[in-house]
Amino acid sequence: MKKIFTSIVLALCISVSVLAQTTTINVQGQQHKVNATVAARIQKAAKAVASTGIDFSKIERWAGEGDCKAALAIKWADEQNDGKTLVWGYRWKSSEKKTGEDLIRAVVKADPALYMMATQTSWGFYIGAFGYDADGDRHVTLTNMNGEIYPRNGMFDIPSSEFETSASTKWGDGDSWNSPSGYTDFWGYYTAEKASDALVFSNVGTSGRNLTDGCVDAYVFCSSSSENIYDGNLEYLPATVDYTKGAYMVNEDWTGHRNSTVNFLSKDGTFVYDHVENLGVTACYGTFFGNRFYAISKQDGGYGRISVCDANSTRVIKQINSIDGNEGRSFCGVDEHKAYVSTSRGIYTLNLDELTVGAAVKNADGGDAKLGECGNMVRLGDYVYATEYGNSLRIIDCNTDRIAATITAKVYSITMSKDGQLWVSTDKGISRVNTETNKLETISLPKGINVPANSNGAWCPDGLCASMQNNVIYWTSVTWNILKVFKYDIDNNEFAKVVDLTNDADKWKMYSASNLRVDPVTDNLYVSLFKDWGSQDYAVRIYDNKGTQLNEYELTQKNYWFPGMFVFPDVEDPIAGKIEAVNVEENKDVVVDLAKVCSDADNFQAAIVKTVKSVADNNVATATVKNGKLVVTGVKAGNTTVTLNFCSNGISTTATVNVTVTQATGITGTQTSADIREIARFTIDGKRINQPQRGINIVKYSDGTVKKVIVK
Repeated sequence: MKKIFTSIVLALCISVSVLAQTTTINVQGQQHKVNATVAARIQKAAKAVASTGIDFSKIERWAGEGDCKAALAIKWADEQNDGKTLVWGYRWKSSEKKTGEDLIRAVVKADPALYMMATQTSWGFYIGAFGYDADGDRHVTLTNMNGEIYPRNGMFDIPSSEFETSASTKWGDGDSWNSPSGYTDFWGYYTAEKASDALVFSNVGTSGRNLTDGCVDAYVFCSSSSENIYDGNLEYLPATVDYTKGAYMVNEDWTGHRNSTVNFLSKDGTFVYDHVENLGVTACYGTFFGNRFYAISKQDGGYGRISVCDANSTRVIKQINSIDGNEGRSFCGVDEHKAYVSTSRGIYTLNLDELTVGAAVKNADGGDAKLGECGNMVRLGDYVYATEYGNSLRIIDCNTDRIAATITAKVYSITMSKDGQLWVSTDKGISRVNTETNKLETISLPKGINVPANSNGAWCPDGLCASMQNNVIYWTSVTWNILKVFKYDIDNNEFAKVVDLTNDADKWKMYSASNLRVDPVTDNLYVSLFKDWGSQDYAVRIYDNKGTQLNEYELTQKNYWFPGMFVFPDVEDPIAGKIEAVNVEENKDVVVDLAKVCSDADNFQAAIVKTVKSVADNNVATATVKNGKLVVTGVKAGNTTVTLNFCSNGISTTATVNVTVTQATGITGTQTSADIREIARFTIDGKRINQPQRGINIVKYSDGTVKKVIVK
């Protein structure tokens, strides 16, 4: 914090001394005052070299895919990176129109070492700072007036008013970093249509810059304190792993010899071994939520039953040793601030702001629930559905952290399908959870389709999982050595066997019941294979959704990995659409279905948590969300707005609804989207009538609307 305070003081002093000598220029398409020294250096930089000097054939660190290409060059000041300009590449399809903003967002997203501080202003996208993890310690954070913060997909999205009070946490300790200071410092944006052209200081921002095949975008930090110009002294960065594409593998690892670990398998089949080390002992479960990665272990092993990592770098930022003395099982995010962690004895709240374990989930009356071993959990609407392993399905009210209902059955695992339905594996097969009646509806398995596997006494998440692209669920078969994978096409009510290793030529078997998951983007099946319990031979095989083998990658680093679960990166954010204005009468309700308002490319729509963030004027209307539907109640005539929050995998976005309340007609009702038909008729003074009467009739329809009808 002392470093930030000092920079603020210096910025103020410099700003006062140069204020009378400033001129206005366009910096990244936005008006910016600079002093005469900086203005002169910009002119000098534009004439420094006649060509960018970039050789596309030498670029190794790429982002994106396609037949078109562009180069990105970044030059920090103060002789950082030995004064060299670092070079990246970007590819896109010729059928697509891409901008400079698309380029820079894609590169910082794909390269965990590169990060930027940026924001969307009224003038467009604006970049305040670039950082680079030059020492490779994966410590990619900013420290601002509120403490330490972490990037989302390589970007710190903060208001420009906070740029000068934010700085790289590791600035001066191995990382490259330059950020603005008053009128003197900023990142200059230069462009060239071809690598053989000279760079030109751009008058438009990244959002207005249309990329062409073979073009170059360059950023050079401009400062009055030191001369820093693009001089063609280039460094082509070596290829790196793109952790946004591929799968993480949570490993139980070799108990008694090493703590649990996480490997990463890239899209091209490259393994990064021990990408995360020193988790607890016997880690079985992992997930991305709220820009973090959570790994849950059965024992702490001197490190933690709950390990929390920065999602951008997967660097461990905190570990929690105890969950009230119980073994860890799984994790379920409730909202941005709270999660549930299941254990060998019950379910506990986890404060995501403070990263502390809270109280256990209680009975409906507030008493001790006395739960046994609990496993997988799914949130739907206002509830979390949690498996009490082999005993029941517990339905927890997210607002009270109490059990609202219990379905008694031998339930082992639970998953959500694309259509928002919940499915459980039982000792009988698979069942749909009827969330209206809180009962299980058993689906009869035809001949040749096996009952889902369970953990057989040593808990793991199980192989029950769902496709995000199609309305299909998958599971592994019920044997100790798993050899088969089955699927159920919900829409067509069809079963099929998709994988069978019974006569596998290499004698591979699936390691455990949990080692099956579906890539949310490609819809491919990932399965972990092993040869035998005494063997250190492991592999990952990838199938398409019909069971055709696509690839097989053997782990060349020998170890007793005992892989526990595949986890796919969460790299897409929720996007909220427009909501039509709501018109409601006093003392009436209007119900708005929010099912299609918000979407997330790598999450189920039904899994997006919808809440009311605020109502501008509660004297005009009140609002709440019940099971995914907005209920607006008119209070008195007037206008107001309702701001909704949509939380998907712990990442939030908002949308605003305009509300108009009109004077009441004297008849109450609720508007819905059912088939429209007349359901009641009243006289002008509100008396119910069974048939039309001469004069003014008040007619209420099944969609909740009320109209005045004149009968002659």
